[in-house]
Amino acid sequence: MIDSADHVTHALPVTVAMRLHFSDGKSRAIFTVDLVQDLLGDWVLTQAWDGGEMRSAARRTVVAGHEAGLLMLQKIARHKERLGYQQVHLYHVG
Repeated sequence: MIDSADHVTHALPVTVAMRLHFSDGKSRAIFTVDLVQDLLGDWVLTQAWDGGEMRSAARRTVVAGHEAGLLMLQKIARHKERLGYQQVHLYHVG
């Protein structure tokens, strides 16, 4: 990002994004939670439901920062696991 005040390029303060997928094992429905930094530097937590043949939906929440987003992501993961969902790995990159 170039600072307009001094025309010097500054690195964006990007840390690691996070994505988790959950399935109930009974249906083709997948619940996904993403924590990513947008172009303005805000951290956004996205919860998405892909219902397969059923309806799908998504909810986005701007969080106070990376650490706050990680805490919310952990809380959501624990809640899904209490409901009987298991974390799944849909693909491997690398």
